[in-house]
Amino acid sequence: MNKKLWGGRFLKPIDNVMESFSESISFDKRLYEYDIEGSIVHAQMLAKQGIITEGEADKIIEGLRKIKHMIDDGEFEFRVEDEDIHMNIERKLIELIGKTGGKLHTARSRNDQIALDIRLLLRDATLEIVDKLDDLLRAIVGLSKEYTNIVMPGFTHLQHAQPVLFSHYLLAYYEKFKRDKDRFRETLKRIDILPLGSGALAGTSFPIDRRYVAEQLGFSKISRNSMDAVSDRDFAIEFLNDIAIFAMHASRFAEEMVIFSSQEFDFVELPDEFCTGSSIMPQKKNPDAMELIRGKTARVYGNLVQMLVLMKGLPLTYNRDMQEDKESLFDSIDTINGILDVLIGFVPKIKPKEESLKRALERGFITATDLADYLTRKGMPFREAHKVVGEVVAYAEKNDKKLNELSIDELRNFSELIGSDVLSVLHHEKAVNSRTSYGGTAKDNVIKIIEEIENELNTREDGKSIECPRCGYPVKVYRNPTPTVDIIIKVKDKIILIRRKNEPYGWAIPGGYIDYGESAESAAVREAKEETSLDVELKGLLGVYSNPERDPRSHTITTVFIAQADGRPKAGDDAKEIGLFDENDLPQPIVFDHSRILMDFFERQKNVYRD
Repeated sequence: MNKKLWGGRFLKPIDNVMESFSESISFDKRLYEYDIEGSIVHAQMLAKQGIITEGEADKIIEGLRKIKHMIDDGEFEFRVEDEDIHMNIERKLIELIGKTGGKLHTARSRNDQIALDIRLLLRDATLEIVDKLDDLLRAIVGLSKEYTNIVMPGFTHLQHAQPVLFSHYLLAYYEKFKRDKDRFRETLKRIDILPLGSGALAGTSFPIDRRYVAEQLGFSKISRNSMDAVSDRDFAIEFLNDIAIFAMHASRFAEEMVIFSSQEFDFVELPDEFCTGSSIMPQKKNPDAMELIRGKTARVYGNLVQMLVLMKGLPLTYNRDMQEDKESLFDSIDTINGILDVLIGFVPKIKPKEESLKRALERGFITATDLADYLTRKGMPFREAHKVVGEVVAYAEKNDKKLNELSIDELRNFSELIGSDVLSVLHHEKAVNSRTSYGGTAKDNVIKIIEEIENELNTREDGKSIECPRCGYPVKVYRNPTPTVDIIIKVKDKIILIRRKNEPYGWAIPGGYIDYGESAESAAVREAKEETSLDVELKGLLGVYSNPERDPRSHTITTVFIAQADGRPKAGDDAKEIGLFDENDLPQPIVFDHSRILMDFFERQKNVYRD
């Protein structure tokens, strides 16, 4: 009989059918990193509050890190009988460190634990999606900039309507995908709320510090109602909605690429790398990537509807139905990332076919509106001008002529207001450049909009707080270059790494800025004290590192010192977590180019030992 961690109340074991039916480990094991991350901070908080001892917390954290390495290396056995990722990790922890592992679950429930894991997952997924959308936007702008002289037919009802610049057409999708990016950033604000501490539904009687946990995990807000926190999946529904809207935009673009690359239209040449051939017809070049985007859009719609239906009739608070929220989330995350990866590679390689587009512009009386506008400027009411031009089109169609092939005399049969200057409005390029209203397709307009967009994408205000292009939060941007220090602190046979509170999340070598008039050595000692609470002794200089791409805030010149210290480090200043590691136990991710710095350090240590 497999005794469940929750099985004290039960006299009989769970039925094997029920066990298979109710397990979620087959899919929620994907959450292991977030479950362990939340558990480490929870253990630290329990020790800080005196609910467990520091020694017990250290033991728990060491065990959790060992479990993470086991899962990373594929050495962890996920057991169906342990139901979910939480119980799999907790049982293994107890196996590794004994009864102390059972103290980890003090003052929390699987209800607030899973809510935390999903929020951590969606926070990271959102930032990744926003980054990729930014790459897609840049690709669209790059292609638009390349083809500001190409004119194409614009459509309504899939009928030739008015001529537009190819660049103007592309930038329409820039606006759609930009709104998608903004939507994800807005949703992030509602994802970024800490639910841990809500317990099963009513909170906890233990003296926990939720603000500390929020700071350590990088949450900007804490949930205010425990019942809402464990029953809420609004943020996940909103996230799926954002994906569905993006996919709708991607599908519209994909549909046009399929149509425009067909022989009937022949407007664009699609990249070979994103097309396939036929197993029987050797001449075929099938736009499979675009067709798959259309198809995958149906999947993300289904995932959104599934989540809405899942939640629609649930009483407060947690219900086991909510276990079914994860697969739709995971699938939509994977699907949007796949679509974005394809579009980022596909868009820059689209080639408009100029000659085909010119031929298309000669069909469909595409400058008819320009002729109506011409008559209106001559004093004719637009409604009357609309009627007159309709008659002109009917005449041209009957006589198998294009508008610009009609003589002045033929045109004057319909209105004496028409003069020889009418010819200038019937040419598609002149028609395009006449659309000078802001947001219109005139070339000068489009070029200005491209410049405007490039400024938006590239603006960096030195020395001020600006909105982070990734997450929407205010971040500090510094002048380039900025002199900084990093300090590798050895405590016995390990080194100290910290996990910072600010973006991007990840482990780093302690360090920071050199104040005006301060030496690099003094700055290193000061920063070490502020971030680790240790009195350090400098032992040497590792080197000076300069790489303009090493940090999004433009930290470009860093002096790296080696130091020694004794005692127990404590996270301070802007550090949200601190740990002692060796070369074979480095945490992930490590930010900026600190991996390279650490490689240099460990190599130097080996050389010193050999010498």
